[in-house]
Amino acid sequence: MRSACVLLGVWLGACTAAPAHEPVHAPAHPIMAAAVEVPVPETLIRVLVGGDVIPHRPQLVDPASIGAALAPLAELFRSADAAIVNYETATFVPLRGVGAAPNLDRGPLSMAATPAWMRAVLSANVTGLTLANNHACDLGTRGLAASIRAARDLRTVALGADESDPWQPQTIATRDGKRVCAVAWTTFVNDARSACADSHHLAVAKPNREGRARVTRAITAALHDGCDAVIAIAHGGEEYTRQTDAMMSLAHAAADAGADAVIFHHPHVISPLVTYATADGRHVPIFASVGNLASNQGESWTPAYPAAQHDRHIVYLNGWTRVGMIADIELRLAAGARTTASFGYHLVFVDSDHVLDKSNPHPRIAARILDPKGDHVIVDKLTLDAVGPRAIFDDACWMERGTDDHAPSCR
Repeated sequence: MRSACVLLGVWLGACTAAPAHEPVHAPAHPIMAAAVEVPVPETLIRVLVGGDVIPHRPQLVDPASIGAALAPLAELFRSADAAIVNYETATFVPLRGVGAAPNLDRGPLSMAATPAWMRAVLSANVTGLTLANNHACDLGTRGLAASIRAARDLRTVALGADESDPWQPQTIATRDGKRVCAVAWTTFVNDARSACADSHHLAVAKPNREGRARVTRAITAALHDGCDAVIAIAHGGEEYTRQTDAMMSLAHAAADAGADAVIFHHPHVISPLVTYATADGRHVPIFASVGNLASNQGESWTPAYPAAQHDRHIVYLNGWTRVGMIADIELRLAAGARTTASFGYHLVFVDSDHVLDKSNPHPRIAARILDPKGDHVIVDKLTLDAVGPRAIFDDACWMERGTDDHAPSCR
């Protein structure tokens, strides 16, 4: 029997048992044919969605570095029908005989990666990328076009950016004739001077009435387009803090429109999982922020320090930036029946050898599944932080802490 975790606002970790199916009774008259309830065949499709992969210079800009950083997660990603991560960068194609890095005249926080870097991300059994984020336009329209082209050339699913319609639903998994789609968008881009955001090649929806209406239209269109389930993935919020109410309202709009799960990234730190009760009686998981997946943030933090400094923008000593979340969603699809979802999450910790040798520009960086027992020192220190999202460690939906088979068990 699966458990039900219904969360409103702040995660309370309260779980109740799901009701058992009603028994089938034998007919009262022996001559009458037995009325046997025939179960509707179900199709199970499992989707994983992780956070930001960031080509920090110089630590993670090399394709080999990001490939090694994601390698410990490859087995988990292989176990799912789809594994989506956020491609937190623009793309450039280096000219022959020219250095690997472009001239990033839009500021030190501009991100750029080569198609080879994208290929290295995919080598960890990643099956799709969200291209819609605040760094998508760091290299202008050419950088966005290069991201779209690289994803197409590598035959991966690109979400939230497209040469014709970035809002069109993309199929991320199919089985038994059933189709799971995703719709992705960003709420802003870094460079307001660029025409990139207005190029109609990037899905952008601000957290306002107009944005909520745009998201509603996209989810509705996906369901009308033959998608049997829809995952909504958005990029927005404030960095290094809990997800904002404005973004949660955007998530509610997506859920009310028919999305089966909503996932946010951008804040670089996790927000606890909540579920939202829609008007039509569904309980939709909202992964309010899944944080980083592979980055160089928090590179100097160890459990010897507080979880974070008073100013959480002192990123190199913010331990929460080293913790990521991977949403794990199991969709049950049956003909003539409403799609239902079981869900949970995996927590990821990013190991970094920067603290061992700060002179090394390419320290070993590796994202791995956080072990609630083996990593208790990390968990204990972060749990002391009353401001941080420490509720994630007490939640039965943390799959390594909860179910013995590490299967999605919350509903």
